[in-house]
Amino acid sequence: MTVERTWLRLLSAYKTPVRYFLVVLCGYSVDFLIYSFLVANGLAIYGANVAGFLVGSVVNVLLIRRFVFPESRFSLAVDLRLSFMSNVAMFGLGMLLLWALVVLVNMNPYVAKVIANGVTFLFNYLIRKFLFRRKRPLVF
Repeated sequence: MTVERTWLRLLSAYKTPVRYFLVVLCGYSVDFLIYSFLVANGLAIYGANVAGFLVGSVVNVLLIRRFVFPESRFSLAVDLRLSFMSNVAMFGLGMLLLWALVVLVNMNPYVAKVIANGVTFLFNYLIRKFLFRRKRPLVF
């Protein structure tokens, strides 16, 4: 393997997580804006979290398919369904973390939202990377 090819593989390995982070940051911004607006207007944090999550999830799937993993194994309709199914567990984890941080730790609900989403970000990336992306042979 040439030095150039080795560097290209290393750069490629880092570009995908960075692109994923930037794309998910857009979807998360939509999620957080909806959450913040609803909480500021008196909706319980759990209802606001559901609303933000649903809209943010659709935005994420569309952006991830376009900019991060364009070679999906599935059609858009199947990808959306499977994404929602896989995100149910992550949503449950995020909701549990949100509850624990706000109720048990008495943390600010906005800070708690950021922390809960950070944890679920990592798990969602790993799920998308290993289950949704089309398998390609390794090239050395």
